[in-house]
Amino acid sequence: MIVEILRSGAADAVVQGIAADLIKPPKQSRGRRKSLPKHWLEIGEEFHHLRDEGVRYEEVLILLAEKYGRSETHVRTAVATFDRAKEDAAADRNQ
Repeated sequence: MIVEILRSGAADAVVQGIAADLIKPPKQSRGRRKSLPKHWLEIGEEFHHLRDEGVRYEEVLILLAEKYGRSETHVRTAVATFDRAKEDAAADRNQ
C-alpha cells in the first residue's frame, strides 16, 4: 500500500517519513544506555513509607544514604526514578 502511494507521487509527509525510516533508519544514540540507580525500588518504597510516617525529608535522605551506603544525591535520583516509574505504570493502567 505504501509503495503504491509513493510510486503515484501523491504521498504526504507522514508516508514519506515512514518510507525514509524504512530505507535508512535513524541513528541510535552513542554510548552505553543509562542504567537505573542501584536499589532504586527499595529506596523509593522506603522513602515514601518513612515520609508517610512523618519523618522529615532531609532526615529520610540521610537515613537512607547511610543505610544503603550511597550519597544523598543518589537517594534523590532513586526516588525520582521510583516516582517516574510509578506514574508511568498508573498512566498505562488508565489507557
